[in-house]
Amino acid sequence: MKVFEWDDLRIFLAILRGRSVRAAAKLMGVSHSTVSRRLQAMESQLGIKLFVRHPQGFILTEVGEAMVERAERVESEILSMEREIFGRDATLSGPIRISMPPLIAQYLIMPLIADFAALYPEIQIEIDATYEIANLTRRNADIAIRFQAEPEGHLVGHRLADFANALYATPGYMAKHSFTGENPTGQWINWLRDSSRGTLARWQADSDYANCHTRHYVADPSSQLQAVKAELGFAYLFCFMADQEPALMRMQQSEKFEFIPAWILTHPDLVSTERVRVCVRFLLNAIAKHQSLIQGTA
Repeated sequence: MKVFEWDDLRIFLAILRGRSVRAAAKLMGVSHSTVSRRLQAMESQLGIKLFVRHPQGFILTEVGEAMVERAERVESEILSMEREIFGRDATLSGPIRISMPPLIAQYLIMPLIADFAALYPEIQIEIDATYEIANLTRRNADIAIRFQAEPEGHLVGHRLADFANALYATPGYMAKHSFTGENPTGQWINWLRDSSRGTLARWQADSDYANCHTRHYVADPSSQLQAVKAELGFAYLFCFMADQEPALMRMQQSEKFEFIPAWILTHPDLVSTERVRVCVRFLLNAIAKHQSLIQGTA
């Protein structure tokens, strides 16, 4: 029987976590066909199925279930070794993977990364613009910028300025609609249809326009900004995004903001890695220079 290699176990764990070949391929950054081919090869060499294919996703067989604990233990040891080796690297060259929400990448961070790249030409930056939470323990990223109340206790966290949100609409939309009284015609653009008890619901209830109804739902913040520009309604938007849009204006007369906390995070094993340490320090200082934009006071 063939002894499993680390890449075999990576494929096995990715399918376990993604519940499908397509999701596993995305997790690993390889093609769908590569994952499918490797799984077939593993099962053929073992002569036993590791997963049963169901419409709801891949489900472990009894043999597959017996492999999970050992596979995760091997993964933990290998990732720990990789972080330790990477953490001893004191050079200012090589790759840095940074995970962040797409709106931060689009509206704030790219010019700062360009400045950093000019200062350190031997460092290669890989940006993963995603709303998924990068697992720093598994080295899905070296640095993560997140909207988060508190980071996980095992991570090294640096608090950024809280990101302000305010109400925005186009001047044309505001001229055509009423927003107060018993029957206002202005309409909210909400995040999700089932967010009646979430953060946005609380913000809406505390606003000057609590009597307005929601008609449209747009989950992505950047797309929501475009929906406001298209006059589908009005919405809470991040000030650092919306204040850069000349087509939009703030609605409330008072400077009433809602804030979301944010952090720069990395794994403690990488603190001694010079290029990661330098990048974190640079980003902290560079983002701090834009605090007035972030907090809506620019």
